[in-house]
Amino acid sequence: MIKKIHHVGVAVHSTEVMAKFLEEVFGAKLMPNYALETNEFLSRMVKAGDNAFELLEPRGKDGLIERFLNTRGEGIHHISLEVDNLEELLKICEARGMTVLGRRFIHPKSTHGVLIELIGPAEAQNL
Repeated sequence: MIKKIHHVGVAVHSTEVMAKFLEEVFGAKLMPNYALETNEFLSRMVKAGDNAFELLEPRGKDGLIERFLNTRGEGIHHISLEVDNLEELLKICEARGMTVLGRRFIHPKSTHGVLIELIGPAEAQNL
């Protein structure tokens, strides 16, 4: 079912500052072809060897990343798992009574405190 950890999402005040830190200390590289900006957050991907971090910076007031930072501070926001069959796994999660958010995220109350993002094979290739 799980192929691998696809990336770790990290809530930060500044994607630029965190990307620079990861580059200087660990040799990570900002992925220039990936940036997602909504009215709630900016998302940038950083590759470090075979691993990836999604840096999430708040945009606007009272967005989900802003609320996360205000209550928990900077740190791990979610773990993204690449799975063989996304639809099948979502059905299993829902059958177990787990709370699925936006057809990709499993609420932390259903997963022992960890927000989990599920990514199917097709999505994984695009990131």
